[in-house]
Amino acid sequence: MLEINKTIPFPDKKYQIIYADPPWKYGKWGKGSKKCVFNAKVQNIDSPLPYPSMTIEEIKTMNVKDISDANCELYLWTTQKYLPFSFGVIEAWGFKYCQTLTWCKKPMGTGQGGLYCPTTEFLILGRKGHMPKRTRINTTWWEIKREQKHSKKPDFYRDLITQMSEPPRIELFARQKTPGWDVWGNEVDMIKEEQMQTRIEFTEPAKQAEQTQMEL
Repeated sequence: MLEINKTIPFPDKKYQIIYADPPWKYGKWGKGSKKCVFNAKVQNIDSPLPYPSMTIEEIKTMNVKDISDANCELYLWTTQKYLPFSFGVIEAWGFKYCQTLTWCKKPMGTGQGGLYCPTTEFLILGRKGHMPKRTRINTTWWEIKREQKHSKKPDFYRDLITQMSEPPRIELFARQKTPGWDVWGNEVDMIKEEQMQTRIEFTEPAKQAEQTQMEL
């Protein structure tokens, strides 16, 4: 099991928003194209993931129930490969499926994948209890520029969730500290202070995304 689960306990606190990007287990990646960020320098060899990963069962057994409020929303990142298994994860964590949000990425060569090169990742929304009514967003997909760090998700989605929720909030497997959020993960302290200071702030992410879609 991922070492983080053995050494970093969950906070003794209940949250209304849980945002998680689990390190799904992929083993070794294939040979990426020249545009592939991760494999740009290792074109002719297989490369292991640059971080520890977890199996589906290891993710399911995480005690997320212990930190979720009676009324709580879960946002869970997943990929094409693990989309079918993600519904079992949210159920194991005590949530019911609500919606699927989609991150659309511009193609960068053929890369890894099946017959159709995957250019989307998914943010599964699960819910337990009752959450307050909010103004609806007019879409469930956004085309957002890729980050240069492997597997890092755009800050846009965290900002969108912030806009659509009230604290307390926590990010699991976090890579940076964010105002208004508690964080849990073994990579948080690895982020340099200057990287946090240069983080792009989206005050109205939904409006910006709508403008992006209109321009496509």
